[in-house]
Amino acid sequence: MAEQLLFDLPSRVAFERDAFLVAASNAEAVALIDSVADWAPPVQWIYGPAGCGKTHLAAVLAQETAPLRLSAQGLAQSRQLEALLQDQAEMASIAVVVLEGLDDMGGEDEEPLFHLLNHMRQSGQKLLLMSRAPAMRLDIGLPDLASRLKAIPAVAMGVPDDTLLAGLLGKLFSDRQVLVSDKVIAYLVPRIERDFSAMGQLVADIDQQALEKQKPVTVPLVADVLNKQACLL
Repeated sequence: MAEQLLFDLPSRVAFERDAFLVAASNAEAVALIDSVADWAPPVQWIYGPAGCGKTHLAAVLAQETAPLRLSAQGLAQSRQLEALLQDQAEMASIAVVVLEGLDDMGGEDEEPLFHLLNHMRQSGQKLLLMSRAPAMRLDIGLPDLASRLKAIPAVAMGVPDDTLLAGLLGKLFSDRQVLVSDKVIAYLVPRIERDFSAMGQLVADIDQQALEKQKPVTVPLVADVLNKQACLL
């Protein structure tokens, strides 16, 4: 049997709608994205832990509606936001505004966000907020903004169950063009941290180990990577 050849191929993250794995932990958020045309009220919110799929959902939305994506951090200095709020025709041409990273915004960003929320509510234009934490856990100094945020409909994305975890691992390996057996996935599922960002790093480490050793991804190789990581803790 010929030895398998390994190549350091560039990874490509699949952000298409069909590539998003739906499970109980994210089904409500997926349904919200799929029904963007029917949002009522026009301002919605999705929150969940880092790496849970919010970026993927924003990318899915981008393929269908070409939204304007803004970061809440530095919103006070955003010339793009300032221009949009002053140019009604330009704002009206945007189907959805996606504002990400509410957890990281500074106190100076609160007033611009308050103005943006008021504008979207009055105009009926769509705005999607994204964060790691829900409104009640955000440190908001502006009382009117805190009250307004708590009134926005919010959908939570949770940590994956075993089925979704297995599917996500398979996708992460596929994004890196790495073929793995069901045995490898089954070995990993009960042994890894249920943190999406950590999963991505682990798959990258496994891929790198396979390339360095010029070996396929097998259970022994994966076990070796996990043992090395454990020693570093």
